Amino acid sequence: MTAVTVFQDGPFTLVDLKNGTLVDMSVELSIYRQRLTLFNMNLQRKQLAIYVGRICGLDFTASRYACGEDFKQITEAKVLVLESILNRTFANMMLTLNKPQFPVYVCASLAEAKACLLEKHPREEQ
Repeated sequence: MTAVTVFQDGPFTLVDLKNGTLVDMSVELSIYRQRLTLFNMNLQRKQLAIYVGRICGLDFTASRYACGEDFKQITEAKVLVLESILNRTFANMMLTLNKPQFPVYVCASLAEAKACLLEKHPREEQ
């Protein structure tokens, strides 16, 4: 089983991280390649990405890359789904440090993430 699976769910690009995954550069590059493939296959506008899963750690270099130019080319906005208030607080601190080049939100559930993206980034083809 791979550490990450990326798939299209209507207007959303879901990034499903296997629980316990350490997100390092190899995982981040896998996410990018899979998202880029979907982006090119669907010839859609930039992605509304939702990341779900309980990771065990995040490499600082990988987190910087995830907020950078490669992802900016395919990302309209991104949501990190984090159930724990402690993890949401930590994620917001990391986002402040990394200064993503596109909007990134932190939500407590997948339903909340979808609602957030549809409210802030509406799509005509819903």
